[in-house]
Amino acid sequence: MPPSHISGTSRALYRVFIAPNLRTTTSIPLLYAPAFAPSFPSSVSTPSLTSRTTIRTKKYTKDTRRHALSDYYVLDSAIAADAVNLVDEDGRFHNGVPLNEALAGFNKTTHHLVQMTPGKVDEYGRADPDNLPTCRVISKMDLRAQHQRKLETLRRQAKGQGAGPTPKSLELNWAIATGDLKHRLENMKKFLREGRKVEIMLGPKKKGKKASAEEAEAVLKTLREAVAECKGAWEVKSEGQVGEVMTVVFEGRKIEKKEATTTDDEVE
Repeated sequence: MPPSHISGTSRALYRVFIAPNLRTTTSIPLLYAPAFAPSFPSSVSTPSLTSRTTIRTKKYTKDTRRHALSDYYVLDSAIAADAVNLVDEDGRFHNGVPLNEALAGFNKTTHHLVQMTPGKVDEYGRADPDNLPTCRVISKMDLRAQHQRKLETLRRQAKGQGAGPTPKSLELNWAIATGDLKHRLENMKKFLREGRKVEIMLGPKKKGKKASAEEAEAVLKTLREAVAECKGAWEVKSEGQVGEVMTVVFEGRKIEKKEATTTDDEVE
């Protein structure tokens, strides 16, 4: 036991040089024992006498967006076909492209090959060369943005908030007959007047007559003129080239009809 009658200087020297060597003989370090405990400033916390064990837990974060893309779309090597009809980054249509060539024709770091429509097979599982899957090269950024819009729509529906009128899609070929085109445009105008978004996909005819550049321009002009007849409708975006594969998106606006009211003064 250290003497308690020695001077303050001796006690200080004792704490510094002797007490630390006695730690192995006691369960409580003498440096922190009450008789020899140093005074700490109020801003410094006193060391704890109990042992502390830090447990690090691993946090696993699932990349839901990446998994969700593969759940919603058939991408890249998951496309089950030897050949596809390809829409490239510039919107050009290529018929019967081997899948390995299609996958090698774009930057996989920035883009995906997305199956837009599945092909057809016969009873023996052989691909129909006239109905191959149609695939499109789409940037990952655009595809993820499209996917997020779908998820947002699902979240709103789950909360009972509604998601607005269901979007509609129409397919036209550049060599479409006048009567058929008129019928399709009437449907489009009906959707736009209901406040719906309408996506029009135009492309070359698989068989038969191929439209000239003038005929294709005329179809697009007629399409836009029909949209202009719908009050409040506008063109959201267009992608691709006239005469090749092209996508045009229009947004409609629902016009509420005001009911005619008759006052007593108007009735004689």
